[in-house]
Amino acid sequence: MKLRLFSIVPVLAALTGGCSPSFEADLPDVEITQRGLKMAGVPGAALLGDTSVTSSFTFSLSKSAKSMNSKVLVHQVTLTASSGVPNLDFIKNARVTAAAPAISESATDLVNYERSQDAPSSASVEVTMPAPVDITSLWSAGQVVVELQVAGQLPEQDWTVDVTVKVSGNITYEF
Repeated sequence: MKLRLFSIVPVLAALTGGCSPSFEADLPDVEITQRGLKMAGVPGAALLGDTSVTSSFTFSLSKSAKSMNSKVLVHQVTLTASSGVPNLDFIKNARVTAAAPAISESATDLVNYERSQDAPSSASVEVTMPAPVDITSLWSAGQVVVELQVAGQLPEQDWTVDVTVKVSGNITYEF
């Protein structure tokens, strides 16, 4: 009888050892916001006509976040005036890209916005993507640089904007 018990123990250990606990979650609506992104004023802007300025920020993910098997999709980008300007009516075009310095992949376009002639006055510009933009490879890199370029009859003084990126995703983590 002992012989049989000892012969079953390795089989049971092999069967249970192959199973590892895992965690899976759908994240339907997550917002990542960079507050107070400084945009440089353009001295003499009234005389120059349309000009453009660019600013960027970096967000880093924790080691545990980037080690998760994730699928991350961008659904919407919102720019909101936070100081120096009452509204964003002067923005004729905006482009938002995301890139990961750790990978050689080129920047991913998140938004290419063009203001319509009849757009109402607003302190924000909200762009919802017709199809979600997959940034899974950027997310997995651990550090993402988001660049905002705006063009139009820009203010002469410095101003700030809040940039909110709305994402959804699915994460799986095996222990």
